[in-house]
Amino acid sequence: MDFDDDDELPSLSTTDLAKGRTSLAFERSRMASDRTTMGYIRTAISLIAFGFSIPALFQVLTGVPGLENSPVERARFVGLFMLGLAVFMLLMAVIQQVLFLRRLAKAADTTFPVSIALLACVAILALAMFAAFNIFFQVGLT
Repeated sequence: MDFDDDDELPSLSTTDLAKGRTSLAFERSRMASDRTTMGYIRTAISLIAFGFSIPALFQVLTGVPGLENSPVERARFVGLFMLGLAVFMLLMAVIQQVLFLRRLAKAADTTFPVSIALLACVAILALAMFAAFNIFFQVGLT
């Protein structure tokens, strides 16, 4: 499409262009923060899975002839450590996300919708804490 000198192009002021770019930059920053939180979630879920499977594996090994003396208590300790690390990571991810979103909303002078990644992180944190406390008290009783 060719424009002649007589045709007028819609002109935007530099202020309007800057506002458009700035609002998109805030959205990109928010989405990057959500991706970081989801990375914490993926790592924590892996730690939780290993925290459950390592003690279970050692419990199964006690039934194998010749491996009756497998260190099940040590495996439970490692599993609890992994669960504790997952809880700590998720807690730090929630705090980091909330502080960042508050700072971003203040800088953007607007409000952002609720972060789905943050809600998922809180839900998984609650489940991980429940699992860790449940396993901790069962280990203490045996």
